[in-house]
Amino acid sequence: MKRSKSIWKTGMFLAVLSILGLVLGMTAAVAAEKYPAKAVTVVHGFKAGGGSDQLAQVTQPFLEKILKQRFVNVYKPGADGAIAWKEVGKMTKPDGYTLTTCLTPKTQLNSMVNTNSGYTMADFEPIANMIFDPGILVVAPDSKFKTLKDLIDAAKKAPGQIRLSHSGNGGDDWYNALMISKLAGVSFNMVPFDGDAPAWQAAAGGHVDVCTTNVGVVTGVVQGKKLRALAVYTEKRLSSIGDVPTLKEQGINLIEGSYRGYLAPKGTPKEIIDTLADGLEKVSQDPQFKAACAAINMIPDFRRGEAFKTFLAQEEDLLRKVAKEMKLIP
Repeated sequence: MKRSKSIWKTGMFLAVLSILGLVLGMTAAVAAEKYPAKAVTVVHGFKAGGGSDQLAQVTQPFLEKILKQRFVNVYKPGADGAIAWKEVGKMTKPDGYTLTTCLTPKTQLNSMVNTNSGYTMADFEPIANMIFDPGILVVAPDSKFKTLKDLIDAAKKAPGQIRLSHSGNGGDDWYNALMISKLAGVSFNMVPFDGDAPAWQAAAGGHVDVCTTNVGVVTGVVQGKKLRALAVYTEKRLSSIGDVPTLKEQGINLIEGSYRGYLAPKGTPKEIIDTLADGLEKVSQDPQFKAACAAINMIPDFRRGEAFKTFLAQEEDLLRKVAKEMKLIP
């Protein structure tokens, strides 16, 4: 009987050791699994064809080759991007397999001025900024507004009547429209859309009078003469989009646009953030990436880690001051 119990105890001990070994082996295998071991999802808060998507299309093909893994774009438009940002920032596992884009100033402004946005910048781990996409003012090819002066004069004669489309309240285009209005002393009938693409398409189709958007989004459309540009929001003219005057040289001192990069949910391990940032840094140095950006007038602007965090914090402070001055927030 004692011998039987001894054998039973020995068997149980061996079984426990076997299970423990299996668990430890699985743990070691998981730990050794190199990120990314499967496809990474990038959630966009806007429809395909806008600025967020533009970042993905110009960046991710290069990133896939470097990290040897697919980056799959998922589009969840609504609430001016807040649906996607809330989902990734508040409801997503921080394992590096679900990311989102950071559109400065849109991501900050939306959470700042829309009290029901459901997210803040504190919900994210900044990975890296990749590009700067300047702003641009466009009209339909047959528009009666041939110059910026024509548009401003008409807005002064009919306050609040000129229909101006933009990519959504709380975004860079909305902010730029407010700044142009303020600096020019006019008011527009602001018409928000869910993203850049439907906003410029409304202008091209004559459903609105003018649209403020980004150069990278509409370069091909302007070159194809489906839109006509009245002004770019840059220091100097951009030769590749035609001889379009800047706002500054037309009396409106505004240089603005959209910085675009990537965010992960708060709590994502540092080694994963570093892997992604390393990959994006290699992308930023690739001559083909630079050429792809130049072809659509987007300016490479790589910032990673602490430099990106500092930049976002500084931008948020500046935007908060401007928003208070314009009485957008208390």
